Amino acid sequence: MFKKVSDLLGQSSYSSKKYKYWRKASSSPRPSELFDFLSLIARWEEIVGPKLAKVTVPLKNQKKVLTILTNHSGYSQTLSMMEETLKAKILKVFPELQGKVNRLNFIVSTQHFDQERLDLLRRASAHKTEEVKTKKQNHLHPQSPKYKALKEEAKKEFSDFDEDLQEKLISLYIQNKEINKDN
Repeated sequence: MFKKVSDLLGQSSYSSKKYKYWRKASSSPRPSELFDFLSLIARWEEIVGPKLAKVTVPLKNQKKVLTILTNHSGYSQTLSMMEETLKAKILKVFPELQGKVNRLNFIVSTQHFDQERLDLLRRASAHKTEEVKTKKQNHLHPQSPKYKALKEEAKKEFSDFDEDLQEKLISLYIQNKEINKDN
């Protein structure tokens, strides 16, 4: 396309340094220059460790500055003192970032981490509620006909044992039948 435009204009000024610079700047990045930022986020725990990964997250990488979001200013200070070590670890895991991360910048936002914590608690609570519902559905009520039938079946099996032991065995028998009915 550029050659055709320059041919139409009949000017050789487009082959000047400005044109070459503009063409180089506007061309799409080569595959070796591409970097999936999500992979940095996914492997963040490997770089900073499990404790710091819970309270920090990489946010963006622009103009050779990696911005890291932290939960508290104390974490920002700690990481800023370890900047060279942290950059070395990042480059060890992601060598393609050589020359693309020269400096680290920290932003503090407790709201982000508090919201994430609430979301996780909400999900865990929903999962627990589903688990309780499933257990209740699988649990027999002592007044249900199925429970009574299993109890009579167990009484016949354990009629030779004394009353105290018989009650325990009946309970175990019913629980075992309930567990094994799904298998």
